[in-house]
Amino acid sequence: MVISDNCHDTHTRRVVIRPNRSLSWRQSMIFLGAIAVPLLLISAVMATRGFWLILPFAGLELAALYASLYVVSHAARRCEVVSIGESVVTVEKGRERGRCAERGGPEQRIEFARGWVRVELSRSTTRWYPQRLWIGASGRRVEIAEFLAEDEKVELAAELQRLLIA
Repeated sequence: MVISDNCHDTHTRRVVIRPNRSLSWRQSMIFLGAIAVPLLLISAVMATRGFWLILPFAGLELAALYASLYVVSHAARRCEVVSIGESVVTVEKGRERGRCAERGGPEQRIEFARGWVRVELSRSTTRWYPQRLWIGASGRRVEIAEFLAEDEKVELAAELQRLLIA
């Protein structure tokens, strides 16, 4: 998901890049509950019939599902911000802050002189590897939008080129 906005007071264009999140954390926990209730009911019935070994495996299955949901939800909180000012282009990579202000924010911040910035969409030599979108200047570059789909990367590259020329 790419959101582009204009800061009127500073004449800076910002492009915010985030992965597409289909479920919030709350919705993920509702999904986990919807899976857990029938699983535990069936496991309890089977345990009363003598198949008690089903209970530990049901617990392991729920723990694995919870861990998977946590990892995916944590990875979906990534955020990249490309700020295009009058003389400087800044790329910030990190996590969304969410409810806790002390968590999240930029983990990596790179600045480039705007006059030298290049946006490069490199094609892979192998057909099944994704394209890579790079932004950089003076021999330094950083990959952005790793989590976007191919067509979104092409659109983002065109948008960044347009904003840099304007």
